[in-house]
Amino acid sequence: MKAKFTVEGLRNIRQIGSIASSSGYLTRKIIKGIDFEKRLNVLELGAGDGVITKEILNRMSPDSKLYSYENHAGLAALLEDIRDTRLTIKGECVSNISQLDDNYFDIVISSLPLALFNTPFKNKIYENIQSKLRNTGIFIQYQYSLNDYKDIEKVFQNCKIDFCLLNLPPAFIYKVKMN
Repeated sequence: MKAKFTVEGLRNIRQIGSIASSSGYLTRKIIKGIDFEKRLNVLELGAGDGVITKEILNRMSPDSKLYSYENHAGLAALLEDIRDTRLTIKGECVSNISQLDDNYFDIVISSLPLALFNTPFKNKIYENIQSKLRNTGIFIQYQYSLNDYKDIEKVFQNCKIDFCLLNLPPAFIYKVKMN
């Protein structure tokens, strides 16, 4: 699966944003602090090959739900191999999250390559995430640079930064707790 991700990343770096799957270290840092014991509705944007998806499912309570978006057909096909009734795979663009119920998700985890998107598209993503998150929700985004930190901080406020050196490439993790 990791080899397929690398091949797809090399073929289409502008869509995928990386040539390596997220490391276990990065995955654990991303989900650190989430209370998976309670019922959660989780939205994952840019699920890739499912590394983070699987870790979320491994920790989620039986009555929780995970919606995972992946626009790349080859990677979305890999997600289809994950057999879990709590998982809904959306093989479409994240701009379609506007069709989901507002104020429904407790957690939004984004692996989207924001640095590769134009500003109007990013602003639409931020707007959609805000409308989908409960007012007690958590938004988590990781990137390989700090390029979008100021924009995320401006939109969401109260953004904390973590860093994971043990990933290829090393990554910055932005965490926003609403209210």
